[in-house]
Amino acid sequence: MASSFSSSSSSFSKINNTSLNSSTTSTTIITTKKKKRKGWGSLRPPTAADFKNKKRKKNLPALTHLVVLDFEWTADNRQKVEPISEITQFPSVLVKLDGPNSRIIDEFNTYVRPVLNPTLTKFSIELTGITQQMVNNAPTLPNALDKYLSWLKKHNLINKNNERVGKWYITTWSDADISQLAKELMYKKYTIPKVFDRWIDLKVLFRRHYKTKDARGLQKCVERLGMTFDGRAHDGLIDSRNTAKIVLHMHYLGAHTYGSFTFKTSTRGLDKHGFVYGSRESQKEYARRKNLEKNKEEGAVVK
Repeated sequence: MASSFSSSSSSFSKINNTSLNSSTTSTTIITTKKKKRKGWGSLRPPTAADFKNKKRKKNLPALTHLVVLDFEWTADNRQKVEPISEITQFPSVLVKLDGPNSRIIDEFNTYVRPVLNPTLTKFSIELTGITQQMVNNAPTLPNALDKYLSWLKKHNLINKNNERVGKWYITTWSDADISQLAKELMYKKYTIPKVFDRWIDLKVLFRRHYKTKDARGLQKCVERLGMTFDGRAHDGLIDSRNTAKIVLHMHYLGAHTYGSFTFKTSTRGLDKHGFVYGSRESQKEYARRKNLEKNKEEGAVVK
């Protein structure tokens, strides 16, 4: 599902008040003027219909790098963590895409100290292997994020405005990681850096490339390709390395059986409000803003 995303401001009605005076009454005419919609709304990702009569970019250049990311965050079995879950591990591996020379060329990893619920649950510790001692002296999320951005700058992947430079994208196994980062930063009143506005959901491409509907579990998917899952699952850095194995298999190692996959563009993105396109949060925010505008229009009566 290699799609390009474009978001635009939602168009709401403008209210123009014009008074018409007569001998007995004063009437107010409310007119609405809708702006022409551009691009797609924040409710869903684009579909084939959205591209009708639009020129899609063809022959996109191949990406030269992917930055594979897999967060770990606080959890409590099937109970919801209130007010929100918090990231406790921030890892990445940098993959160079260069045919037979494709490989992991660098890694980043830091633990992160939660501040809303500083004490980790027993379930969280057992699931991730991240202990209380590991996070107690770790940086908070904003500081960890600053370190991460510095690492990306060291490899000339972003500019001073934290915008992507060159032919690469962050790559995750599902949308959950970027969704977690966006929600947590939003709750803590921080702006999500621009580099996270588009990414590749590798699970979607895995299903498409290997022609399967079953992509449940990262470890199972690695093993289905005849590779060994190295390390402990739910360690963010270990998961990132193993996700990178799938990237390398798709791009070159499995070419003799499945064909070589050329990574060209992102598959997912954030809407203008900072929510994942098509997500439940995106739909709720869209509905909330529409209701606010509706109430505003209904209250705009000139007496």
